[in-house]
Amino acid sequence: MQFAHFEFDPERDRLGEGPLSEVYKAKDTELGRTVALKVLRAHAEIDPQADERFHREARHASNLDHPNIATIFEYGKDQGTSFIVMEYLAGRTLDKVLKDQLLGYEECRSIANQITSALASVHTGRLIHRDLKPANIMLLDDGKVKLLDFGIARASDESGITQHGMLVGTVLYMSPEQVRGDDLNAGSDIFSLGSVLYHVMTGALPFPGKSFPEVCMGILDGSPRRPSHIRQGFPSQLEEFILRCLKRRPEDRFKNADEALGALLSVDASARNAGAEVGTLDARLLLPPVACGTSERECSVIAGGLRKDLAAELTRLKGVAVALREDDDIRDGEEFDYVLRTALEVHSPHGKLVLNLERCSPSTDRDASRESTRDLVEESDPNEWSLQADLVRTAVRRVKKRLTEFSLNPSRGSHRDKDRALAIARKAHDQLLRGTTKHLMSAIHRFRAAIEADRYCAKAHAGLSEAMVRKYLYWDGDTGYLAEARESARHALALEPKCAEAHTSLGFAYHLSGQSTDAEREYRLAIQCDETEWLAHRLLGAVMAREGNFESSETHLQRAVELHAAHIGAFDHLYRVLKRLERQEEAEDLAERGIAAARKEIEKNPDNQEARLHMALLLGRMGSHDEALRVVTAALRVSPKDGYTSYHAGCVFAVIGEVPEALDHLEKAHARGFFIHSELRNNTDLELLRGTPEFEALVG
Repeated sequence: MQFAHFEFDPERDRLGEGPLSEVYKAKDTELGRTVALKVLRAHAEIDPQADERFHREARHASNLDHPNIATIFEYGKDQGTSFIVMEYLAGRTLDKVLKDQLLGYEECRSIANQITSALASVHTGRLIHRDLKPANIMLLDDGKVKLLDFGIARASDESGITQHGMLVGTVLYMSPEQVRGDDLNAGSDIFSLGSVLYHVMTGALPFPGKSFPEVCMGILDGSPRRPSHIRQGFPSQLEEFILRCLKRRPEDRFKNADEALGALLSVDASARNAGAEVGTLDARLLLPPVACGTSERECSVIAGGLRKDLAAELTRLKGVAVALREDDDIRDGEEFDYVLRTALEVHSPHGKLVLNLERCSPSTDRDASRESTRDLVEESDPNEWSLQADLVRTAVRRVKKRLTEFSLNPSRGSHRDKDRALAIARKAHDQLLRGTTKHLMSAIHRFRAAIEADRYCAKAHAGLSEAMVRKYLYWDGDTGYLAEARESARHALALEPKCAEAHTSLGFAYHLSGQSTDAEREYRLAIQCDETEWLAHRLLGAVMAREGNFESSETHLQRAVELHAAHIGAFDHLYRVLKRLERQEEAEDLAERGIAAARKEIEKNPDNQEARLHMALLLGRMGSHDEALRVVTAALRVSPKDGYTSYHAGCVFAVIGEVPEALDHLEKAHARGFFIHSELRNNTDLELLRGTPEFEALVG
């Protein structure tokens, strides 16, 4: 059949149908590609509202650009019949998948993340979907999810064909306010999201009913069963996420899908960090002989070999040193962190191994109570060598778990000065943000002093992580520092899973590694843990600006400025975003505020090069070239041999059009070890320099 410039067989190529439209797999004869052709039914053409809804779907969906939203190619009419051309998707709608099987948790999480991410894009575009349901979600063969059908979507400020008091959408997944026919906002989509995810993850509907009125009454007045009561072992944090989406009052839910996405990513991170281990256990362990609980010869034969195998396997654990001793007496001058006492019983083919792990107290009082754990390992095998191997393998796993638990919790006799550690860490971070290599090294020294005061201070480990990321920039891009940064961040998260600063630092490390998706995830997790984590807002805003998402970037940079006005770099980034959004007056007002904040900060801390250099950049962008030159000259006078200062001075000179000076200072920054290669490729401040031999030599 020929329709417009498309060919399809009405029977063989039918993909689906609804009350108002039919969808076919078709060939675009002009472009030679396979598409999904959605055609408005003939009887619907006489209904102006149906035609308007059809056009509305094309208009709204075509304005969204997201990997989890179906792409609209074209909207038109042929012989009076409206049609929409979409990308052809090979897969099944989620409602059909759910009829056949209960999905595993990993697949459920993947689907949840993709749906929520797509919905976040819808809400960022100031739209409300209003018909989120499994039938409007396509699960492709490669596991990717696509959100479909924007036929009843509308803009948040749009009044149109659906009026107050009219029921729109699919009732099984509707919000209470949608059932009542009230005006809707993004919170209604959040309720529908919760309903869909409830169905996806449990295989059951949150508000089941045998009739339309029964379902409506359940949504309005009922409460869903807890998912864990339906599906055994349901992750508790995921359960709380879904139940929050399904709160009856909109103000008790997530305010929009962007906030929900942050929470969902936090759930994923918590799952990854559950039982997380510190990279290095740093344990000196004493292993006395195995005690035999039975008199059988078989026990004594196995005991000797088992002890040697156990020592060999434990030594393979990173940071664990094992000493074999014929007794368990710790002599003067010897230092052990743990003593592992073992007792073996063998009743062939069964073997039992008791593990008593005792943490040595730092107290000199030998009678002081000691912390200990007890585990029982049981295995069966008629072959004594296999029995021995099984006992060792299981024992090592148990001991490793116990050592990790001990490492994350201070001993009763250990010295901890938590207040001093936090105070040192705060001072260290203040120094870190002032910019220069001198400040960086001083901050690293202070973070390590904070860890000495309290080795369990998560914020000190997180701060050290951020410092090592910056050291990567200052020391020729040595990736070893990024590895150290990731290790410190993960150590902090093992100590405190909701440490916002650790997520920020880990995101920063990903950011500089070119892993922007991972960086964005960690920044969102940081904000979810602590909405006032200003640096996460600042860095997330920068990532989004680089990706061209200026509206979302503005939101986060505005928040960073509100939270930490002394950091002038946030003003500078936000100024450029406002300029891209063509909001000149707001940009100029912001620049004036940033310059005033910088002067105030420099008066308080004259060595703050971050404030001084970003003030010079703002002055240059505003056209105050003479004043920018005076400020950058002062910065070079304060730190004449610093790589950070040289690089940013080069940017200032480029902004005010001083090409030779800009190139000179970029070359000095490079010579002093400041890692400028990625910035040279991406920083738009340096456009004036591109094409010059000196600049190309630096890039190369």
